[in-house]
Amino acid sequence: MADTRVTCISAQGAEHELAFTALATPDLADRARTETNAWIKRLRLVLYGGVSMRDRFRYRDDSLWWFTELYLQKMRQLDQAVLTVLALDHARAQHAPARLVVTAADAATIAAARAFGAARGVPIDVRGGASAPPRLYWPGAKVGVTAALSRARRTVSQTAGRLRGSRPAPPTPGAIAAFVHTAFWRAGEDADGGTEGYIGPVLDAITAAAPDALRLVGVGPKRNFTTRRWWDPITTAPTSDTITPVEDLAPWSALSGSLALWRDRSALADEVVGGEGIRAAALVYGCDLWPVLKHELRGAALVQWPWSARAMDEAGAAIDALECHTVVTYAEAGGWGRALVLEARRRGVASVGLQHGFIYRHWLNYLHEPDEMLAAGADRGFPLPDKTLLFNSYAEAHLRSAGAFPADRLEVTGSPGLDALVTRMATFSDADRAAMRALTGSTGAGQKLAVLVAKFTEVRDALPALADLMRQKPEMRLAIKAHPAETGDVYAPYFSGLGNVTILAADTDLSRVLSVADAVLTRNSTVAIDALVLGLPALVLGRPSNLSPFVDEGVMAGVDAADNAIGIGETLERLLYDREVRATVTAAADAFVARYGLRPKQGSAARAADVILEMARR
Repeated sequence: MADTRVTCISAQGAEHELAFTALATPDLADRARTETNAWIKRLRLVLYGGVSMRDRFRYRDDSLWWFTELYLQKMRQLDQAVLTVLALDHARAQHAPARLVVTAADAATIAAARAFGAARGVPIDVRGGASAPPRLYWPGAKVGVTAALSRARRTVSQTAGRLRGSRPAPPTPGAIAAFVHTAFWRAGEDADGGTEGYIGPVLDAITAAAPDALRLVGVGPKRNFTTRRWWDPITTAPTSDTITPVEDLAPWSALSGSLALWRDRSALADEVVGGEGIRAAALVYGCDLWPVLKHELRGAALVQWPWSARAMDEAGAAIDALECHTVVTYAEAGGWGRALVLEARRRGVASVGLQHGFIYRHWLNYLHEPDEMLAAGADRGFPLPDKTLLFNSYAEAHLRSAGAFPADRLEVTGSPGLDALVTRMATFSDADRAAMRALTGSTGAGQKLAVLVAKFTEVRDALPALADLMRQKPEMRLAIKAHPAETGDVYAPYFSGLGNVTILAADTDLSRVLSVADAVLTRNSTVAIDALVLGLPALVLGRPSNLSPFVDEGVMAGVDAADNAIGIGETLERLLYDREVRATVTAAADAFVARYGLRPKQGSAARAADVILEMARR
């Protein structure tokens, strides 16, 4: 919360104003995330009439807890409340205030500040925005409305087809059904072309090996979350003719169960905040965070549960219509993926999840307690795919240790994306690399090029120190690759007038940038993993971060957030120019890559396809 301010007032009336971002250090944010995840996990055990939350709230005898935890993490309100408590404790320890003034605009911060004052005996004056949390009526109502609009989309599509003189053929059964998000489909040159943005290479490999085995089911509207509009559910998605929208397979009649739950959502919301143990579960670090927890639990019942039940209805109807033996998804740990796995399990249909990105350590989707993998009451346990196909043994080790995944449910098949990156980079000519150096402004004549790849909000605090470094080291070159969701404009004020800094467009080919880089700078980006495999030294800015374990292993360099002003320059200079330091990091990275099988072996997509096809044959 960049606009949140904390003012410490001494007994003598002296005031010391602090920005919340200065108090909520990366270390505290890391601690808050860890505690919030643990808090969320504890809720599954809260009793309702002697029955745990996990067992009490079910849909078709499957626990709605699996979707509740996703909602609680996704909304980030519990995380913000815990971070507020830790930040105010930090301010109290630093300045010993007689009283505090907290200026904030969001309800979670305001509620947590008041709870902190009551628990610590510190008078707090809360100023700023209204303390009422966002209303939940419309988000809950929208679940049922969009169910109707999505069916209307089907009617619109069919009508448009008839006007064009075409009539889509009904979907034919197939051994394998892959559920792909419409927003991530990348169109090809013709109406039938294109591929899925995450797992497309695997789907292509399945089709190449067994042309008639695969059916594609499209879920969701055509635009991604950040650009989605209210009218999207009713518009026709620009997908290939090879993709069947899930609405075509799950008509209105298939949604009777989820619509009933949707109509009962208010009663369920009242019940979930009325359990005998839920009120006490709001106590975190001695602070009563009930206003925040109550609102978020009601949101889960009003919004997440009806949506999740609808996803289960749609998934089940699609599986039945296609008569498939195996289902595949890139997002098995998310809401739609969990719904799909539950319905596949109910029907005895095999399910496969495909890793599509770095599985970071705080990602609650992949963090489970051992008891969650076991049946409890009527619930049969976490919706675990029959197989989760992974990039490398590092991911495998994390899921087994932090996620309680059984070893026989995991298989390392490799990273198709990394295969493609390495293959593409091998095709670059000297002329290609020279053109890329020209784009970055690098002469290549002894000039070292560092590439910053990160979200602006994650590295903003490090930018002044980085700008100072570039002023002092004109022989050094910095290229900034803006995040796809951002523009380079946000970086311009920090590096104005610096001739050795180039801000690249967000759509610049990353493989070309990496082909001429001498080091990579980031905070959380998976590009650091690519750099690790490619033999490029990486510097992690502002630890702790999701990449902290790699720094701890010595395979990446790292600078703690508190040391940004001094540490960035010294560390980057050593990484670029000190041969001994560079060799040490490179050697450690090589050993790490070998130990965890990170090096691309090519054929990852084909190996994944083979596993899926074999499961379908069984």
